[in-house]
Order: sequence, then C-alpha cells, then structure tokens
Amino acid sequence: MKKHVWDVSRETFWQLVVIYALAVVVVSLGVVSRFTLHFEIFALILGVLGIGLLGGSLGMGRLNIKWKYVLIVLGVFLIVLFRVIPYIGNDVPIGYDSGIYKYAIENGLSGDDEWVARAVEPGFLYLMEPLKLIFSTDFILSWGFIGFNLILGASIYFFSKEYFNERVGVIAFLIYSVSVIQFEVFTYMYYKNIIGLSLMLFSFYFLRRYNKDRLKRDLVLFVILGGFLGGVHRPTFYIYGLSYFVYAFVGPYTNRNYDKKRLGLNVISGIIILLIAGSFYLGRFSPSVTGMFNPVLEGFVDTGSSPGTFLSFKSYQFLTLAYLPFALLGAFYLFKKKEYNVLMFWVLINAGIVYFQFFFFNRFIIHLDIALIILSGVGFSLLIDKKKKFGIILVALMLFSAGFVSLDRARELKPLINENGLELIKSLENVDGKVMSLTSEYSPWVLGYSGKDVIAPGLFDENSWNESEWEIFWNSDNKDEIRELMGDYQGEIYLFSGTREFNNPCFELFRENGKYKVLKYGC
Repeated sequence: MKKHVWDVSRETFWQLVVIYALAVVVVSLGVVSRFTLHFEIFALILGVLGIGLLGGSLGMGRLNIKWKYVLIVLGVFLIVLFRVIPYIGNDVPIGYDSGIYKYAIENGLSGDDEWVARAVEPGFLYLMEPLKLIFSTDFILSWGFIGFNLILGASIYFFSKEYFNERVGVIAFLIYSVSVIQFEVFTYMYYKNIIGLSLMLFSFYFLRRYNKDRLKRDLVLFVILGGFLGGVHRPTFYIYGLSYFVYAFVGPYTNRNYDKKRLGLNVISGIIILLIAGSFYLGRFSPSVTGMFNPVLEGFVDTGSSPGTFLSFKSYQFLTLAYLPFALLGAFYLFKKKEYNVLMFWVLINAGIVYFQFFFFNRFIIHLDIALIILSGVGFSLLIDKKKKFGIILVALMLFSAGFVSLDRARELKPLINENGLELIKSLENVDGKVMSLTSEYSPWVLGYSGKDVIAPGLFDENSWNESEWEIFWNSDNKDEIRELMGDYQGEIYLFSGTREFNNPCFELFRENGKYKVLKYGC
C-alpha cells in the first residue's frame, strides 16, 4: 500500500512539474501576473511530492568536457551581459550606495570620518587599496563590481561541485547567472555583500576539501578566508559564524561516534578565525562592532523592526518561481541524507532569521537565495538522474524564464541620478564652503562627487540636526527660524536640491543643469 502511494505521488509529481514549468514560462513572458495564483504554495507541493524521488543518492554528475565549458562560458556571458546593459549609453554608476563607496574607497583609510569607522568594514578598504593603484574609483565601482559578481559565481560553482558534484556546480552557476534576486543585489550596489559571500563560499569550500583530503594547506586557507571575511562584511560573517559554530559541534558526530580530535580542531580553527576577524577592528574601527550590539539584540526582541533595505520576503518568493520548488527538493534531499554539513545549518539558520524577521531579515534574503540556488542545482540534478531528457529540458525552460525576467529588469534599470545631476554635483568642487543635501536620496551622490563636507539628513559626521529639526528646515518659511537652525553651521552653505522644489526664503538659485538645481544660503 505504501509503495502504491509513493508510485502515485511520483506520477503526480511529474505531471505537476510540466504544468508548473509552463505556468512559470507564461508568467515570465508577462502574459499572466505572478500574483494571479499562489505559486509559492504550488512550489511547496512540488517539493513535498518530490520527496518520493529521493530514494537514491546523487550520481557522479560528470559532464562532457565540451558541454561543461560551453555552459560555463554561457553563464559568464549572461552575468556580464545583464550587468553591462544598464551602462550602455550611461556613465553614472548604478545603485544608491555608489557615492558612499566612492568616498569610502578614496578617503576611508586616510580620513578620520566617524561614520566610516562605524559603517564600512576595514577589510574592504584594505582590499580596495591595491585596486586604487591600478584603476580609477569609477572603474572599480562599475567594471570592478561586475568582476566581483563573476567571482561570486565562481565560488558558487566550486562550492557546489565540492559538496555535491560537477553537474550541480554547473547548474547552480547557470541559475545564479540569470537570478533576478542576485541582479537586484547588483542594482543596489551591495559591494561588500558580494565579496563577503564569495569569501564565505570559498572558505567553506576549503573546509570540505580539508575534511576529505586532510591537507593542511586547505585548512589554512579555510581559516584565513574566514577571518578575512570578518573584516570585509559583518552580516555575512554573522551567518558564516553561526553556521560554522553549529557545524563545529555537530560535524564530528558520525555513525554513533564522536570524533573529539576533530571537535578540538574545529574549536581551535573557530577561535583563530575570530582572532583574525577581530584584529581588523582594533582601534579606530572598533565602533563598527560595538555599535552593532544594541541593534542586533533589539532585532531579536522586537522582531520585524529592523528589516534592512532590500526586497521583502513576499516579493522574493514570487521572483524565484523558476527554481524555488527545486531548491525545496534539494533541501529535502539534504535532510533525508542527514548531510550534516555547513550548507544544512546555513539554510536552517538563515531561513529562521528571514522567516521570524530578526535583525536585518530582508538583507539576509540575499544569503538565503545563494543557498537556495545551490540547493536548486541539487534538485534539478535529481530530476536529470531520474529522467535525463525531461530534466535537461526543464532546466533549460526554467533558465529561460528566469533569464527573461532579469533581462527585462536590466533593460528598464536607470541610475538614480542622471548625468546632468552628477555634473552639477561635481561642479561644487570649485566652491568654498559646505554642501547640504536636501534629501537622503541625493546624499551619497553629493558625498562621493562634490569633494566637500556634506550635511545630510541622518547621515555622515557634519549633520547636527535631529529629525524634527530637519522637518522644520524642509517646511518652514520663517526666515528667523531658518536662520536659527543654520547657525549650527559655519561658512558658506550650498544646497543640492536636485529635481525637488524647495521654496525657502533663505535660499536662492546658484546653479542649475537641466532639471537639477543648487541653491545658496543667503540669510
């Protein structure tokens, strides 16, 4: 009877996969809205029904050498293509954070800005130093960032290949190349995030190699990369540390035996990683660690209050329809096989943070997505093992669907400020005084490209007003009230109002370029 039930579920699974694949293609082409049906429930049902396929292990997953390189080249081409399209006919960096990165790269180590010490990890700044000797900052922000996106793709391939097999590695790499979620990471210019995830995956890659071959070189690389990760991106190190902490104590347990020697090595490695990471924050950069304690603790107590800037979980589900059910299938395979590796703990911890909305939960969707991309490589590979031709066609359809969505997003993407606005900001290098930004929307650009001390709402060291004082500044037409507020700042003050209307009696037009304006304080 039990066997009959599983036979029925397997047949139902294959039929539903066909329906699901066709539905996803239709959605990706924009014929039907992705919100028309509860696709996330459909994906969960497919993942559960697919458990019946998990009787065996993954095969060797070897690929024909020619096809392997063709697919890898295709993945590289797609990663670069989607990220180059927004720069066709445009020289303005993509992403809200580009101005902040420009300022930090050029002044972070040489300056004494307190906000840099709190917000920008020193390991990232040290990594940028040799690149500055070769490339301009604008090149680093555009082509350099695309290069680091390629490195993340490579880390996904090598991690997946080492933990599973070559076919899983290639499929995961291809899914990453067309992932709209990872393209969104690019559009936000989450530079440290991309580098941090690459370090995390390569570190765990060398951990796996060491556990397999016992080469000390791999152990050293695992520790060094993990420690450097701590100096480059704190949130990724947070996921890395929690995943490794659980693995360090559970991993030595095999076949009812507990390897105490391996446990000791795990603990010592973890301590060294913490020491390396901590060394980056001695002295000036210590506030970037100590200042995180309260927000993180509050995020666990008052859940949902600190989401971080990124897509919501609801949006995430509907943007990953092409691989979500197959990622679930890969996760079920991992749990059924009792693969107590860091990927399992990464998925469980990361999913818990996102689902229960702990600190920075929306930003941790980025990390969860990388884990699910790897697991979807496992899920698709399982289908290919069962029905080769069907599985290959399915992978091709899902890659087409995801790629079409990403291509559409790339074609519509525009920088948050145009060339006229950027030229106007750059022209402020020649004025004598400080520059204000009317809104936080313009603040990073004014900081990075004006070459001046910047007064911005809620940002940077020059700001001395609280939120209520900014509200008065934005809305008051009383000269005496504005004069009293502006008394907090000395010298000439220029205000970049961008395309916003600001009819304040104390400010008059100083310069304009197209629809963008700079005003000068005159009371």
